[in-house]
Amino acid sequence: MNGIPALRVGRIPYANLLPIFHALEEGGPPEGVSYVEGHPSDLNRRLREGELDVSPSSSIEYAVRPNGYLLCPDISISCRSRVMSVLLLSNGPLRNLPPDPVAVTGSSDTSVTLLEILLRESLGRKNLLLRTELAPADALRKYPAYLAIGDEAIRASLAGIAPHVTDLGEWWRRETGKPFVFALWIAARAAWEDDRREPLSRFAAALVLAKRYVQASIRRGVYPWGGPDWIPPGFREAYWQCLSYDLGREAEGLALFFRLAEKIGRIPAAPPLRFLGTAGGSPVVK
Repeated sequence: MNGIPALRVGRIPYANLLPIFHALEEGGPPEGVSYVEGHPSDLNRRLREGELDVSPSSSIEYAVRPNGYLLCPDISISCRSRVMSVLLLSNGPLRNLPPDPVAVTGSSDTSVTLLEILLRESLGRKNLLLRTELAPADALRKYPAYLAIGDEAIRASLAGIAPHVTDLGEWWRRETGKPFVFALWIAARAAWEDDRREPLSRFAAALVLAKRYVQASIRRGVYPWGGPDWIPPGFREAYWQCLSYDLGREAEGLALFFRLAEKIGRIPAAPPLRFLGTAGGSPVVK
């Protein structure tokens, strides 16, 4: 790599990103890449502190610090209706949610903001959201509801630990009619502006190719990445069908999310989307 340090790439160990990382590594991992594994909130911190060059990170992380980041184009982690892995587990029906504090996972940033928006805009509620490291079943013994994401949410859903389960992707779609973007592939602007511009461009291009491979596989009903054995095959197939890795009309849902996050005071302003340009070029703004 001519003395250029390895590109430090965040890697979330959740089922929703398994297809993309499988596709990236098909035929060998991308040249000059070093993976750093962590949960979304952990990778957000590492990205903002300069410990990562690019990562699949919470969409709200970009909105909070847009001047420090650029986006990889044409890729996201989204859903167009239900998502099956971002779930509000509750002891009673959603409409009867008491005004008590609601527990939320410590692993997420975007989903916590989404829940706050939906509670306020849909139900007129301003429940305090408390981050906790409690397991879902333990959280539900202490709080009326618990927000789970990723594999934890899937495990809780399969185990049936909560009498009521609300899919936040489905709830958002019901309220807005739009897709929801949970995560973006975010690059540190500092990496783009120094000697990692070329490897960043190559990696962003590899991501788009990986996305197309995954989409073609899903259309054919073929899932070469397999999946965790603890997830039943039927659930896995439904899950892959729910996910979207595009950033086309998904961007409309993202823009609305940013406006609503600004409305409730979680970000100073809804930012424009600034994408990595071509090697040697300037960022593309949309």
